Amino acid sequence: MTIHRNIKLTVAILTIIFSSPVFGQTPSKFYDQAKIEVFHPDFKKIIDPLIKIELLAEGFQWTEGPVWVQKGNYLLFSDTRLNTIYKWSSKNGVEKFIQPAGYQGTEIYSEEPGTNGLVINKEGYLVACDHGNRQIVQINLNKRKFTPLSTHWKQLRFNSPNDICQHDHGDYFFTDPPYGLPNREVDTINREIISNGVYRLDSFGNAIQIISNLTRPNGIALSTKQDKLYVSISDHKHPFIMEYSLNNKLEVGKPEVFVDFKLKFPSEPMAADGIKVHPDGYVFAAAGSGIIILNDKGDVIGRIKLGIATANCNFGGDGYLYITASDKLLRVPLLKL
Repeated sequence: MTIHRNIKLTVAILTIIFSSPVFGQTPSKFYDQAKIEVFHPDFKKIIDPLIKIELLAEGFQWTEGPVWVQKGNYLLFSDTRLNTIYKWSSKNGVEKFIQPAGYQGTEIYSEEPGTNGLVINKEGYLVACDHGNRQIVQINLNKRKFTPLSTHWKQLRFNSPNDICQHDHGDYFFTDPPYGLPNREVDTINREIISNGVYRLDSFGNAIQIISNLTRPNGIALSTKQDKLYVSISDHKHPFIMEYSLNNKLEVGKPEVFVDFKLKFPSEPMAADGIKVHPDGYVFAAAGSGIIILNDKGDVIGRIKLGIATANCNFGGDGYLYITASDKLLRVPLLKL
């Protein structure tokens, strides 16, 4: 083990010791730093601008990938740095669900060795973007059994699958930036695929690279009619959410810029991370220090400003929007879901 890896190990251990989540049920409290901004009257149809944001838990490292499990009424979310999938429920609060969730070696692999984006598939299994093992993996929620779904494209290992969604046909779409690699973009030892690709994983287990020219593809989501694919770019030089039409064969059409955050928020450095689409077509984007809500034309209609780096969000079956931001898990009730 090198001196550099010893230093990283020491830092990781100290980080875990001095920043740990509180497990179990804790009293509900509001996150007073939050501010709701209304840019268009339509925003008031889905969120009450006077509502308070609830802080459910904190003390993590980097929360990501929230997903609601309808059968059980609980939320799962990743901590990419602590290599853990956590469970939150109104009954029991925060519990460790799976650890390690990603890389299982004894040495430090990278800064983000755990899982990132999560989705519950049509069969009720958890499907995760596994940074550390560089794969898309299916997890049996009862047995906690891992089944790799895809690890390679053209016999080349993925970089670090980041976010994922599933089409009604059963195919998955996922992004593959280098954030989980030991040296990210400049990793010349582990990296096998030069492009930061976007992939479709079909029902036969074949990975097809459908987009190869984005700098930092990150969040990914399908429109309500499943005829459009949205991909966020976490690049402050090109802080876009891209839109691609999908034909009956699930092939992508000509790219369009759905939203340019540099134009919408010129005085704020902002790029989108995770994105989700509301049943009414509104796009919820974790960008900068909060959640940006856009209509289906790409117009900003409102913002949940949290004041901290915000990674992702998702809709719960209980009528709440759940938000993973920095070291915190938060939620806000929705008027319509």
